[in-house]
Amino acid sequence: MHKIIPDILRDHILPFNWNVRRVWALKADVVQVPCSDFAYLLKLPLWSSIPNQGLLFDICPMDVIRNPNVSIYQTKRLQETQTQYPIDVLVMNERRWILDGVHRIAKHFASNSAVVSVRFHDESIIPAIEG
Repeated sequence: MHKIIPDILRDHILPFNWNVRRVWALKADVVQVPCSDFAYLLKLPLWSSIPNQGLLFDICPMDVIRNPNVSIYQTKRLQETQTQYPIDVLVMNERRWILDGVHRIAKHFASNSAVVSVRFHDESIIPAIEG
């Protein structure tokens, strides 16, 4: 399925689909990165406010952090997020792309965490995760 990515997100969401379970299966070292390195993502409409409606890209994580009533769905997801797992980041064309973990970044930020655990992957993993 082709993603329809809003213009505001074109520099933040990869233009291809990937299988998150395949990402989780990858081997990579875990490093600690300042949470502030990812704070800019929280101001982008990366989430869908309504469940089971596809990728709406209609709500920013920061909106949910500031006002949990703005999306009960995303508030619940944020509350249930388990921060012990690392964020998965693809480094491609000298840029970082989040493969998995925006809810964890948001929860770390809301909890005033100084660092977040991250697994960095280079673009050689793309064939293994596409799907």
